[in-house]
Amino acid sequence: MNFRTIFLAIAVSLPAHAAAESMLSVAAEQANVRSGPGAEYEVVWAAARYYPLEVLDQDGNWLQISDCENYEGWIYRTLLSAVPTVVVISKKANVREGPGMDYESLWVLEKDYSLKVLESDGDWLKVADEDEVSGWIHKSVAWGFTEPRTVEKSPAY
Repeated sequence: MNFRTIFLAIAVSLPAHAAAESMLSVAAEQANVRSGPGAEYEVVWAAARYYPLEVLDQDGNWLQISDCENYEGWIYRTLLSAVPTVVVISKKANVREGPGMDYESLWVLEKDYSLKVLESDGDWLKVADEDEVSGWIHKSVAWGFTEPRTVEKSPAY
């Protein structure tokens, strides 16, 4: 058995959605998440701009997604982008002046607040919203794009 045969055997045994998994974020002001892949399906929840979502599967222009609490649904692909974002997953999160506990807290954000990720420094993320919030949060209080992107390009959605 050669390397190619072993690789193909492993690839075939993986779940179908494993290769499709990636992180995207909501680009629209608000996006409806539906119970199935089409506009005729019921809206089960709505996601705000910068909300990060994990892509599980695809059906035409509809993507099956999951959020930080493992809620699943379907969203139209043009409502998403590859902009790196996170959502606050702790009850409260301090946004600090710099990447560390020694820096002053500028804002305190509530759970489910979405932010664009500008850069990272160790376990800290520099984040911003569309208005005034800008600073650093610890990765432990966020879910989404908490790791730097790999060299390979993300698909354009």
